[in-house]
This record gives sequence, C-alpha cells and structure tokens, in this order.
Amino acid sequence: MKGQKTFMYNKIILLIAVSAATILTVHSDAFPENVSGKIAVQENIEIAYDHYRNGFPAVIIVSPGFYNSKDNRWMRKTAEFLSSSYDVIVFDPRGHGSSSGEFMWTSREDADVAAVIRFAEDLGYAHIGILGYSLGASAAINAVAEVGGVESMVLISSVSRFGSIDFHFWEPGMFSDLFDNIACGWQGKGARCGNIFLSKKYPIDSVKKIKDTSILFIHGEHDWIVKPRHSKKLYEAASCTKELKIVKNGLHAERLIQLHYELMEKVILDWFAVTIKNSRSQPLDPPLNTG
Repeated sequence: MKGQKTFMYNKIILLIAVSAATILTVHSDAFPENVSGKIAVQENIEIAYDHYRNGFPAVIIVSPGFYNSKDNRWMRKTAEFLSSSYDVIVFDPRGHGSSSGEFMWTSREDADVAAVIRFAEDLGYAHIGILGYSLGASAAINAVAEVGGVESMVLISSVSRFGSIDFHFWEPGMFSDLFDNIACGWQGKGARCGNIFLSKKYPIDSVKKIKDTSILFIHGEHDWIVKPRHSKKLYEAASCTKELKIVKNGLHAERLIQLHYELMEKVILDWFAVTIKNSRSQPLDPPLNTG
C-alpha cells in the first residue's frame, strides 16, 4: 500500500512537471521567434533577412555596413539588445552573406533598405526605426529620403559623400578592425563587389529631404576610415529632429558596439524610446546625453 502511494505521488509530480514544461514550451515557441527568409528587390536581387519576433508593436531594421552580413557577431549583438524592447529585422546587403547580387557602393543599396521598409509595413508594423552602420547608414538615408515610412533612425559612422571616405590605414583603428576579423574567424565578413564607378546618390543631399524622421548621428572620435566630419556635415544639413553624439576615443561603426557596449546600448535605446511612437520601452535614467 505504501509502495502504491509512493508510485502515485511520483506520478502526480511527473504530470505536474510535464504540464509545466509544456506551458513553458508553448510560451517560448510564441516569442521570441527568429524567422529567416528573402525579399525580392529588383534586377533579380533577393535580400536575405532574419526577423526577431518578440511581440512588440515597433520594429527596428538593422542595416549593416560594407563587408558585414547579418551573421557578423556585432550585428547579432545589436539585434540582441534591440530585442529587449523591439522586434528586429537585420538583413544582408546585396553582395553580402546569403543575399544575391553585387555590392554597388551605395549606387543601388538604397533599394535594399526600401524593400525591407516595405516588408516591415506589409507585416503590419506601423512604427518602424532603422539602425544603420557606415555605408549601411548612408543607404538608409538615401532610402528614407525617397520612400519615408520610418519614424526614427540611429546612424553610426555614416558617410556623407562616398568620394570623401578617408582611408587612414596607418591609424590604430584599422588594426582594431583587422584583429576583430581574425578573432571571429571572418564569420559574417566578406563582400562580392560590383562597379565602383556607377553614379551615386549622396547622403549629404538626401538628408535634406527628410522631414518626418528623427535622426541620431553617432560617430567615433578616432574613426580611421570615416572621420567625424561626415556625421557633423550630415547633422548640419538635416532639417528634421536631430542629435549628434561623438564618442570619445571611439573607432569605426561596429567597433563602437564592441568597445563601448554599455554606452551605445543606453544611447540607442534612449533615443528610440523617445522618438518611436507606441514604443513599449521607456527612456533610461538619466536621459540621453548628446555631448
């Protein structure tokens, strides 16, 4: 009899444990969820994306810079901290990762960003933000100037004009980029490049057309390839709601996430929290310091 009771108790405990596990499994299957796919753009170009569905009413599109795909560890880290407050779509620019075509040095990449914006709208997101890096930020400026649909952008190390890129290979920041590429085994790195001489839209001209999108420009003080003057010129030319932050001792683009993670996370989430409507996130305390 005692053995039967022990058996029954064990059986009940097992049933409770299984039921609890089932409930937790159902919840985790619902959100977060990472959905991958491809978006048709034009000229037989398909853009590969990862969609982190967390159940938020707003989505942030992450636009990587040249030589980076969505599988780069700092693009994944970006998606990770954004996912605390937003759904996230991170994509491979044409000529990168699993996307088709060749990278055209900002001559065509604005079409990629525009296609992802339309994709987000088709999914039902009424509130869309963009976080862009380097030439990915430049493509975002060109796209939003033409198609709109974006409430807020954070543009990191954006290029104001392609022909004005600096390329100071002798500066320490270049070696930081190289060492990080080696350290990650070149995962998420590489590009298939096309004609560099095609005519281009210049972000310094496009940014003047943006009226209804709030923009935070972020730049590293010691960026070796795109000097801070690029973001300063874009900031001065913009006539929308805008802020400019120069990160002391900061390097280029994703190096800011790598070496100044807590600062970047706070500044970015603060900015989106106050510039994207219906956001579930709240500004952190103290408020954004753009000095």
